[in-house]
Amino acid sequence: MNLQVDLDTERELLLAVVSGRVTLDSAWHVLKQICDTALEKDFTRILIDAVGAQGVITTTARYNIGVKLVNYCGEHKWWPRLAFVGHSPVVDGFGVLVAKNRGLAAERFPNREEALEWLRAAPETGRRK
Repeated sequence: MNLQVDLDTERELLLAVVSGRVTLDSAWHVLKQICDTALEKDFTRILIDAVGAQGVITTTARYNIGVKLVNYCGEHKWWPRLAFVGHSPVVDGFGVLVAKNRGLAAERFPNREEALEWLRAAPETGRRK
């Protein structure tokens, strides 16, 4: 099964539920799809739930995805708040750390409840001007 994403809105945030087999290309394609949808609908709070995803991508690939994500947001002058939910090896936090170290508000959480709490705790920011 290829990597898939189901997108839905939950009040003030975009909820992305990812499932299937992770590869470098599929991970970036799905992440870009999530960001494109959030940009189109003007969301800056995004919860990405990858508990249903399986597979392993290299550390270098996770690094590259984190860098690409920050570059993509910068190109659009858009700074979302991203909460990632998942477990190793799919979501081990390294790509999130790379993005966070480059200024993106991103965190990894073990469950959806903690992720939602973090997303809702911050004031609304990151809108394009």
